[in-house]
Amino acid sequence: MRVLFTSATFRSHLFPLVPLAWALRAAGHDVRVAVQPPLVRDVLGAGLPAIEAGAGPDFMIELKKALAGGLEGPGGTTPSIEQIVVPHVRIAEAFAADLVPFARRWSPDLVVADPAAFVAPVVARAVGAPLVLHTWGPMPDQLWADLVTESEVRQNWPKELLAFLDKWDVPLGPDYADLVIDPCPDELLAIRMASRHATRYVPYNGSALTPSWLDEPAGRPRVCISWGTTSDFMGSEVLRTPLRIVEALADMDVEVVAALGKIDRGLLGAPRDNVRVVDWLPLSMLLPTCDALINQGGPGTVLAAVASGVPQLVVPQISAQPLGAELLTASGAGLSLTPDEVTAESIEKTVSELLDGSSVRAAAQALAERNAARPDATQLVPALQALADSAR
Repeated sequence: MRVLFTSATFRSHLFPLVPLAWALRAAGHDVRVAVQPPLVRDVLGAGLPAIEAGAGPDFMIELKKALAGGLEGPGGTTPSIEQIVVPHVRIAEAFAADLVPFARRWSPDLVVADPAAFVAPVVARAVGAPLVLHTWGPMPDQLWADLVTESEVRQNWPKELLAFLDKWDVPLGPDYADLVIDPCPDELLAIRMASRHATRYVPYNGSALTPSWLDEPAGRPRVCISWGTTSDFMGSEVLRTPLRIVEALADMDVEVVAALGKIDRGLLGAPRDNVRVVDWLPLSMLLPTCDALINQGGPGTVLAAVASGVPQLVVPQISAQPLGAELLTASGAGLSLTPDEVTAESIEKTVSELLDGSSVRAAAQALAERNAARPDATQLVPALQALADSAR
C-alpha cells in the first residue's frame, strides 16, 4: 500500500512517526513524508522519502507571535488553545494547496499524521483514504476530549480551525479519525481518544556520532538537562530557567550533561569540571547512561526518559508542558517544579530525591517495563493493512 505521512512543523511531532514509517517500509509498503521546508532535512536524515509542501508561511514566526507573553513564569500567562492552534491552521491552509493535488495524483491508501497536522484529515477526505492519527505523548484535553459529538466539537474548537475543516467537508466528532496510534503510557494519559491502539514508545531523536565519553564510567551520578527544541524559536527567554538549573547542578557531586542545543557557551558562565556541554546528542543515545533527567516537559523528552526508565524532574514553561508535568508527578516516576520555584536549594533537594529515592526510581523502572511490553510498530502493520483493505 501507499502511505502518506505528515506532521506539524515541529521535530517533536515528526520524530514519533519515524519508527512506524520504518516498519511500513520494512514490510514492503511505499511511504512518503510531507513536511514544510524546515523539516525536509530531518526526514531525509531518517532515511525516508520527503515531500516538501506548505512553503511560504514560517510556522515558527507565526507561533512565536501567537505565544507572545505566553511563557510560564514571572509575568507570563498560560497560552490559550486559540494561540496554540491558529498558527497550525495557517500552515495547514498552505499545506493543503500543495498536498491535496499531490495526494490526488499519488492516491495514498492511508494518511498517517500527528493530530496537530490539520491538513491530514483534509487530504484523507479528498482522496477517500482512512485517517490514522499518531499521538506524540500526553494529549492536551482542550481539543481531543471533545471528540464525542459534532455539536461538542463546534462548541469547543477554535473558529479558525472549524472554518478550515468545514471548507473541506471534514467530519467532526468520533468519525474524525479511523484509528489512533497512541504510544503514551496509561499513567500519563489525560484523555483516551476513540479507536485507540496502545503501542510501545520507541525514542527516535535523530542520529549522531557516538562520543567516546558516553560509555565511560562517570565516577559519579550523571544528570542530563535537556530543553528540547523550544529555545530554537523562543530564544533566550526560555533559557533563563535551564541556565539557573545548570548553575545549581554544578555545585553538586554529579556529572552534568547540558544538552541545550546550539547556545552561546558564554551564557553558562565559567567552565566547570563536572559540566559537559553538548550541542546535540539524541536522547535515545544519551539517556540509557544517565541517572536522572531534568527537562521542560516536552512530550518526546518525557517519553524518552520513560522508555529508558530514568526518573525526571520537569519544569514546564509553555503549551501542554504543565499537563505532562502533572501527570508524570502523579505517576510517581518524576517530580516537578514551576520556574518560580527553581532555586539552588530546590534543585539540590529534588535531584537528590531522583538519585536516592527508591520509590521514584522504582516507579520510573515500572513505567519502562510496561512500555516495553506493549506491541511495537512492526506489530501494528497488519492492522493498518486491514484498515486500508477495508476502505478499498
